[in-house]
Amino acid sequence: MKKIGLGTRPSEIKERHKEIDFDETDIKEPSVKDWRTRKSVVKSRSRSSGSFWKITLMAITLLAAGILLGSLLLFDLSFDIAVDHARFITGGKEIGIKDGGSFNVKFGDGLKLKRVILKGFYRLFPPDDITVGVVGIPGSANLYDEDITPILKPEERLSYDILISKGSEKLGKISFTLDMDAQDWIARGYAVEDRKLQAECYKKAVDLNPDSEEAHVALGRFYEGEKKVKSAISEYESAVRINPDNLSALKSLLSLYKRKKNRSKLINTYERLAKADVNGADKYYYRAGIIAERKNDPAKAIALYRKVLSKNRGNIDARQRLIKIYEKDKQWKRVAANTKVLLEYDPKNFELYLYLSDTYLKMKDIRHALSAAQEAEKFKSRDASIYLQLALLYEKAKKDDKAVEYYKKTVIRDSKNATAYNNLGLLLERKGKISEAIKNYGKAVALKPKDIGCYINLADAYEKTRQWKKAVNVYKRVIKLDKKNKDAWEALAILYYKDKKKWKALEAYQQLSRLEPKKVLWHQKMAELYEQLGRLDKAREKYRIVLMLDPANKDAKQKYVEISKKKIKKKLK
Repeated sequence: MKKIGLGTRPSEIKERHKEIDFDETDIKEPSVKDWRTRKSVVKSRSRSSGSFWKITLMAITLLAAGILLGSLLLFDLSFDIAVDHARFITGGKEIGIKDGGSFNVKFGDGLKLKRVILKGFYRLFPPDDITVGVVGIPGSANLYDEDITPILKPEERLSYDILISKGSEKLGKISFTLDMDAQDWIARGYAVEDRKLQAECYKKAVDLNPDSEEAHVALGRFYEGEKKVKSAISEYESAVRINPDNLSALKSLLSLYKRKKNRSKLINTYERLAKADVNGADKYYYRAGIIAERKNDPAKAIALYRKVLSKNRGNIDARQRLIKIYEKDKQWKRVAANTKVLLEYDPKNFELYLYLSDTYLKMKDIRHALSAAQEAEKFKSRDASIYLQLALLYEKAKKDDKAVEYYKKTVIRDSKNATAYNNLGLLLERKGKISEAIKNYGKAVALKPKDIGCYINLADAYEKTRQWKKAVNVYKRVIKLDKKNKDAWEALAILYYKDKKKWKALEAYQQLSRLEPKKVLWHQKMAELYEQLGRLDKAREKYRIVLMLDPANKDAKQKYVEISKKKIKKKLK
């Protein structure tokens, strides 16, 4: 059975179906009667559609009126102003609280007033002059959609009333209580500026949760700001006991231990930081190593620098400091091994090769020392310090010709190198070239006028060439620099004697006897000179001193007897 549309008669549907269901053979021209019939059907359908829309409109109007009437019946139709409830947002959720009700709010969740809903007629048409505020909190009026917890004072009280009014007329009241945990008190402490209030908040946080590392850190920061170092240290240490990896507390402790100059705790804290902050471990171990050095604890410093290198083999600073410690302890093999590692990272550093060469030299390993110096020459072939090192090493290797060659290269590159001139002079003197040696000694002395060694080499060369006066003058300059130089005084005594200046020679031996009053040789020499100068009394006195110092001295005994006999003969005459 076909469905019948709203407002359509069955006879019309039947007629329409007749017109639609046809075959091609049934097509024929409509008569005048047929057109009249069709026209009457169309008119009839137009009148039916109009009636349908009128009925529909009336139904909708009646429905809306029914809904409005139902709504009005549901609501309180009173025209008295009163609060039904208020809507708040806390912890990201919206809640509704009836007039006269109360609720709890977690301080950290915040509290925002969304809107106030009145009763009766004013529910739909609220007046504009409604005010909402927290009793006793200035500046809290009508703070819609704003967090009001920052302006509350939980350190004074935790419970508050929200008053809703119109002018002087109170419309309603809603109460709430703050829930404060340790974290909330910390947040409150950060929010206030008053230092006493801050301390109070942080202490409450610690009291509420003694195991809260954040609370101890916050209180520690407060004490640090107040320059109460001991109290700050105590709080930070508490935080670290709770959590050994608390970076904030550990870093704060570093600055405080520095103020207290507590090196042991500084080292310990750096080691803790290295374990807590793996990415910065080498940096912390390195700083701890420096403190251990200042604390004069080389063993601890070595252990720390090794930890640095285990984390970062390429840490140049740590390896250099490690080398210096080994150097002080004369652990030359370790020095050499670590210097080789440095060369891995800087293979063209001629200074490192020179240092390595010097290290091998201290180990008396001439072959490796020479090899390292030759490597240095490859990267810096015209450097005086390299030439000097090679000259020294060739000399020790008994390759004098090569040594002379490199000493000459040294003074060409560095004409003010006194050491090179002096050493070159010694080599030339050894080869029998004393005149050339004297020239080089002279240059060394001119460059180092206070170097006694250079003066003695020059004076000795003059003595060997029988240039007595020049030798004497040089020794005199030595004595000006060092009045107690026994070698110079002895050389002068001998030179004066050779030059037949016996009184001068005697003065030199007298000076030597002052420097070494118990040395027999000086007294014996003076006795001989006194005898030669005809001062027999003085000579006999000196021989007597010799016998006191050396009773078995046969020469002194014989001379003493001979001089005594001479003295008796003189008296008899």
